[in-house]
Amino acid sequence: MKKSHWIILIILLVLIGVYFIARNKRPLEKEFRFFNSDSTDIARLQFFTLSDTIIVNRQDDGWKLVHPVEWEVNEQQLEYFFSQVLPIRTSTTPMSDDPNLQSMYKVNADLGIQIKLYNKNNRLLEHVFIGNGTNTTYDYGRRQGDRKIYQFKHNITNLVKPDLFLWRSPNITNLKRSQIDFIDVTYTKNAYTLTVLGDSIRYADARESFTIPRFNMAQHKVINALENLMTWQFIDKDTEQWADEFKNPECRIVVHLKDGKTKTFTIIRKIEQLTGTHAHEPDKSVFVLMMIDDKPSPLYEMTGDFINRFTRAAMHFKVEYD
Repeated sequence: MKKSHWIILIILLVLIGVYFIARNKRPLEKEFRFFNSDSTDIARLQFFTLSDTIIVNRQDDGWKLVHPVEWEVNEQQLEYFFSQVLPIRTSTTPMSDDPNLQSMYKVNADLGIQIKLYNKNNRLLEHVFIGNGTNTTYDYGRRQGDRKIYQFKHNITNLVKPDLFLWRSPNITNLKRSQIDFIDVTYTKNAYTLTVLGDSIRYADARESFTIPRFNMAQHKVINALENLMTWQFIDKDTEQWADEFKNPECRIVVHLKDGKTKTFTIIRKIEQLTGTHAHEPDKSVFVLMMIDDKPSPLYEMTGDFINRFTRAAMHFKVEYD
């Protein structure tokens, strides 16, 4: 290789080395944790907008939804908050400190989602505003009393919305087979009893009685429905409009437990006529409503499959499936 070529190669290697050294010495963007609180300090979560409020409290047996209804909290949504929202970081350099831009970034009282965190003594730990900026794909945050608006690298708005659908647990009851003594089912075409006898279940109605085959699908669907009873659709208001229909339900299930308690599920099927639909669209809407222990509210919207599991003729309990 000619001497001139060696000189060019050396200069090139030097330039490459200088480039990588300069790149590695570039100042890194400084970040900080937006929330100051630690999860162990928090005993109450409050998420609210002008129209909706969600309150979740830490209790002796875990976290519970206490407003707008008292219910088991959706554990997955709660986990999202503690694992993805609470530790979120942002650049120390704010996007803006102009109060006039708070509405654009939706971190004001009118447009933002407000979060308040309290400790066990009901002392306020945090009060922040979270918003999804107008015409942007980013979420932003601002602390109460601070004009600085910070941008998050991850979207968290959907994880803190005060939407009851998100925060209420879909689990209704979890009645294990080992807890059940017998099940009375009454529906429009028949009434029967399923009695749990150790490893087997016995079927009985007014005409016949028999032990159900071990691998019968119908009995497994009944037990599975009670062990994993859940829905995302709750009706908390104006439930009195269905009061008369629940007097003559399509199906009534009474589960007798070994501890002497009972659990009652009363079910109606509603068919609503739709108006203004196109020719190719259905003109009827069918949905199933369930009442638990004769309490008129809340009601639970179930699938047609749920009621079909219980309204089966005796012959369906006789066949053993693979």
